[in-house]
Amino acid sequence: MQPSTHLKAKQPMGSEALKQEVEDLRKALEEREKLYELAAKDEADAAAATAAAEKEAQQKPSKKDLKKAEKAAKKGEKQPQGPQIEFDPSTFGPLPLIRSESQTGSVWTRIGDITAASEGKAFRVRARISTSRKASSKLAFIVLRKKLDTIQCVLGGKSGDDTVMRNMIKWVCSLPLESIVDVVGEVVKPVEPVHSTTQSDAELHLTKVFLVSSSLPVLPFQIADAAGLTEGVNVNQDTRLQTRWLDMRTPCNHSIWNLQSRVCQYFREYLLHQSFAEIHSPKIIPVASESGASVFKLGYFGRNAYLAQSPQLYKQMALQGDLERVFEVGPVFRAENANTHRHLCEFVGLDVEMEIKEHYYEVLDLAEGLFTYMFNHLQTDCAPLVDAVQKQWNQTPFEHKMTKETIDKYEIGILNGPGARESKDEFGAFVHNLETATLRMEYPKAIRLLNTELAKGEQMEETEDLNTTNEKHLGRIVKKRYGVDFFIVDWFPADVRPFYTMPHPKDARFSNSYDMFMRGEEISSGAQRIHDVALLEERIQKMGVDSSTLVDYLDSFRLGAWPHGGFGVGMERVLMLYLGLGNIRSCSLFPRDPQRNTP
Repeated sequence: MQPSTHLKAKQPMGSEALKQEVEDLRKALEEREKLYELAAKDEADAAAATAAAEKEAQQKPSKKDLKKAEKAAKKGEKQPQGPQIEFDPSTFGPLPLIRSESQTGSVWTRIGDITAASEGKAFRVRARISTSRKASSKLAFIVLRKKLDTIQCVLGGKSGDDTVMRNMIKWVCSLPLESIVDVVGEVVKPVEPVHSTTQSDAELHLTKVFLVSSSLPVLPFQIADAAGLTEGVNVNQDTRLQTRWLDMRTPCNHSIWNLQSRVCQYFREYLLHQSFAEIHSPKIIPVASESGASVFKLGYFGRNAYLAQSPQLYKQMALQGDLERVFEVGPVFRAENANTHRHLCEFVGLDVEMEIKEHYYEVLDLAEGLFTYMFNHLQTDCAPLVDAVQKQWNQTPFEHKMTKETIDKYEIGILNGPGARESKDEFGAFVHNLETATLRMEYPKAIRLLNTELAKGEQMEETEDLNTTNEKHLGRIVKKRYGVDFFIVDWFPADVRPFYTMPHPKDARFSNSYDMFMRGEEISSGAQRIHDVALLEERIQKMGVDSSTLVDYLDSFRLGAWPHGGFGVGMERVLMLYLGLGNIRSCSLFPRDPQRNTP
């Protein structure tokens, strides 16, 4: 093969040329070493800077870390952790979230049904943990509460080393009070009665405890404090109202809400048995028909509307539709800036309207029967509930019926039934009959009775309206003289009553109207209503009422109108005064007043 013509043979190098090449190579090596030294220095500086930054970061938290820590501190997120315990799913521990996934057929027993008569039987109970006390690692006591009923439960107490029970005791005693649990236990009769619980003759010796829902570790206030069981400790009203769902759990308050239900129940029962029909009138009305100054105004599709301050006009209109006798239980709204112990901006109204044949006494006779029915049933059927309230507030029992001795002592008049007679009482007091024995007085004579204890400069004219102070004073005088907390006064001055009130036929200064009082405070106002259109229009004009807002109301009387009368009652006020409580907010579930519209 012939060599390539592109390749040339390497020529030998001279000594000078060789020296020069070595020198060039040495310089190149020195230059490269300098570059390596510079690169190494830069790398060392960068590493040092990084280490310093990391050290500074460890010593000084970032803004994000600071905000996170501050937020955690404010919310109290760093809670102490409970004991680390291994749960036994068959004996104790948290239940899975109840999401309606299955039904086991288990039966739960009410605490109130557990007595010594059930000794030896096992029951399942769901209730709140009211108190807990760990006596030792092998023995603990908890009190469970549901509604008004409480029972003591025992964990452990047996000889031997039962690790499961020891863990159960440790866990149960760490649960926050007010947590809800399911327990299974055997009824045991205690050696001594447990006076601190309602079920004093029985205990539950628990074998199983499961957590249904845990409470927060720190409560807004203690149930015992709110129940008045801690001497010198008082939970203020604002704190109670702001956490009403906790406040409701005290025995007193739990009883109040049940009594509130019963008041409405007995009101309905009595009237339904007297052939009344329950109606439901609108609460959004087009005009402020009764008193523009005390109604709530709201927007209604581009025009104004108002919240009804009573169902009064609608009750009357319903009667002209031939319903004959009607009642209503519903909300009433009053935009009055009255910050008193007895006023609310929203309350439950109990309203009655009925035809009359001859006299407004027909309405008063029914009212007496109604209140007597309600008071008697509250006294007999609801005694445990009333007792629970009295236990905390220690008020005197409510008296609504005059005794035969008092009636005879003052020769009080009796309108109907056995012993009917004219009143010879100095102040004209009388009763409808001896069965209800409700005190009635005419307004001028009630004022005369009041004036017997008022100073000369403070005495009232017989046509002057009663103020709150004199109402209470009259109540005290009536209680002292006649022995009752409930009474009726009629013949009120015409000028202090609404335009639809029938004037008195014998004295135009007065009217066929009446108020009912409990413990010296008005709880109900009523009257015979005007059913004649001409007289209605005359009264409207005389009292300066704008008749243009009453067109529909007036028209309802133009097609033949039944004579009628009625009254309205404030449910919360009735309950407050029956129980002798000092503030109506105690009888309103979530009260609305000028200062509060939450929660």
